[in-house]
Amino acid sequence: MKRNQVRQLKRAASAGRDAEAMQALLQRSVRFGHKRLALLRCLQAERMGLAVLPETLRYCREIADRMPAEEVARIVRLSSQAARPA
Repeated sequence: MKRNQVRQLKRAASAGRDAEAMQALLQRSVRFGHKRLALLRCLQAERMGLAVLPETLRYCREIADRMPAEEVARIVRLSSQAARPA
């Protein structure tokens, strides 16, 4: 996936508008081994009402378990801010 495709997906997923785009971004983050970004996108996907794959949830849970509580709280705040309409 090229950068411009990722940008298009990010725009489509912003403010909870495109569930397929969010799912694609989340799976890409997991595939690339992103930690904070995968957790953020997982939280955003759940806020959108998406059914997150069990293996993705497990990956994100493991990441959160290894992070300091303050960092997890920061990511949760970011996910809730991103969910607010502009």
